[in-house]
Amino acid sequence: MNKPVSTFMLAACLTAAPLSAQPQIGGGVCSSASLNGAYSLTLSGRDVSSSVTFSKVAQGVGTATFDGLNRVTFSLTNNTNQIFGTSEALSGTYSMQANCIGVLNIATGDTATFALESYDQGKNYLITGQDGTYSFTGSGGSLPATCSTSQLNGGYSFNATGFNLTSGAVTGVSNISGILQFDGKSAVSGTWYEAAGTSNTNLNLSGQFTVTASCTGSATLSDTSGNSYSLLFTVTTTDGSNFLLSGSNSVLMFIGNGRTI
Repeated sequence: MNKPVSTFMLAACLTAAPLSAQPQIGGGVCSSASLNGAYSLTLSGRDVSSSVTFSKVAQGVGTATFDGLNRVTFSLTNNTNQIFGTSEALSGTYSMQANCIGVLNIATGDTATFALESYDQGKNYLITGQDGTYSFTGSGGSLPATCSTSQLNGGYSFNATGFNLTSGAVTGVSNISGILQFDGKSAVSGTWYEAAGTSNTNLNLSGQFTVTASCTGSATLSDTSGNSYSLLFTVTTTDGSNFLLSGSNSVLMFIGNGRTI
């Protein structure tokens, strides 16, 4: 891995000491079996540096699979300010205490250490940690058994946070919100509003999309000026009413989520 995605951040001490054990804080009902099956995965990170300037940033969406015992696999597509659309396959081990706090260590595809938290009776999780290059924060929830392109059908509102880029360097931050319209077959169109510093931009876009059986999807859209944008999805509900989203083009990268109007 090019160190773009793999970890998440829980406390500053994560970068100073390994998460080999967590103190027991009262009783609970969790165990490693609490996380079992396929989950969505979203993560955002920045370089591990004392500098206020963002020199390296990473954003990715995909899936996480827990075996209910001690093995975990991440499969995601990552965007950084240096390169977009990098597929990542990460694997390692995890454990969960009765108080629903645990640890997760990635050993294949990267070397990374995470704090892990399960909630909502194992339907959702949070992770935080670092791999020596980036510090990350992320989360996920249980996925549908299967997905299809037809699940994204109708209008969706979305919002996202991101970074402005110039020749691979981070030059600012952006907030984006808008509407995406899917036809349940292959066509997607949208209007979104980007606020970046003192600059505001409205875009009208259209293109094509697809969703796989594993609930991940992608789209390519173009605006009226011919600029192209790549979107990545993870569908998180059986009825297709919600999804995770990341996007990129040569001057912008962002991550957020969408829901039916």
